[in-house]
Amino acid sequence: MKCPGQDSRFWGPEAISESGCPNCGGPIEFFKDESSRKCRKCGTKVLNPKMDFGCAAYCRFAAQCLGTDMPPELLAQRTDLLKDRVAAEVKKFLGRNFKRIGRTLKVVEYAGKIQQSEGGDPAVVTLAAYLSAIAGGASTGAARNGRRFSPEDMTEAQSVLSRTGAPEELARATLSILNNLGVMDRSDDSVNFKCVFDAVRIADLSEAIKAGQPEDAGNAAVGDSLLTQTGKKMMEQVLDESFSRHESSSRHESSSRHESASRHESAVRP
Repeated sequence: MKCPGQDSRFWGPEAISESGCPNCGGPIEFFKDESSRKCRKCGTKVLNPKMDFGCAAYCRFAAQCLGTDMPPELLAQRTDLLKDRVAAEVKKFLGRNFKRIGRTLKVVEYAGKIQQSEGGDPAVVTLAAYLSAIAGGASTGAARNGRRFSPEDMTEAQSVLSRTGAPEELARATLSILNNLGVMDRSDDSVNFKCVFDAVRIADLSEAIKAGQPEDAGNAAVGDSLLTQTGKKMMEQVLDESFSRHESSSRHESSSRHESASRHESAVRP
């Protein structure tokens, strides 16, 4: 039995609504079950304003249902949801390796800041930044300058993008970035790649400094040149902040030793 609400034989006048074409202003009539219609006047495809497209934010078949000309706010919701899904998959992949999870979040943060200044596609940059954590498997540490993705790593990254419903074009651009990380002869010179590459190197520097490994920090800072001006400024900022913290710590340590020596001298003085 067909639901009466979906059977046009039971529909009344409220089942039909009229809206103006956003392109030419011509009238367009919609039946309540129509997701879109073409304007008879100019041919523009218009979505039915009376329909709730909330499901399209997460449905992998939304493009087939609504076409590619979805409202910008709906596309933004889909992109945000995809980012959250990929982030969850990466955290699941890393398990309880909290050090690598923390580093991955730093890469995402740096990549986002660089992208805002340099341009590029924020969705591609964010997904590649998250998935950069897959390189080397779930249990290994991060290699300086970015660990090269093995065929197995690429397969896992592709699987994550497939499971989370990433559009084909977005997935292809993301995988291109990952495939070029950690290699000398790069085939991807896009702004998106440069944002992620620099973010990975800055995260390497920050991690080496935090671990008290000046040699690794120096290698990260003076190795292959960073690819963006924003990345270079961020690298300098990380170094400056590290130097300031080191100086402050040294002064505090020196002051503590002086106070301790003074107390000891007072205690032994007759």
